[in-house]
Amino acid sequence: MANAAPATVTITSTTGPGQAVTALKYTDVNDIEFDFFHNIIKIIRTGGGGTQIYDYSAMNTVTWTISGGITTITISS
Repeated sequence: MANAAPATVTITSTTGPGQAVTALKYTDVNDIEFDFFHNIIKIIRTGGGGTQIYDYSAMNTVTWTISGGITTITISS
C-alpha cells in the first residue's frame, strides 16, 4: 500500500533564540524538507497551517515510520 498525505509529525526542537517546542504534534503535513545548508527543517502543512521552521542543530533523533499507508515522523532532542 502506498503512503498517502497528510502525514503526522511530532517535533521537539528550538524555533529561535529562547524559544522551543516539546512534543508538538501536527497531523496535516504534506511535505517535510531538511535544509542542510541553513540547518533547518521545514514542515509544510495543509490549509492555514503554512510552513513551520525548526532548527535541527538541537535535534538528536529522527524516526520515520510508514505503516498501513500512514506516515509518522518523530523528531526529538
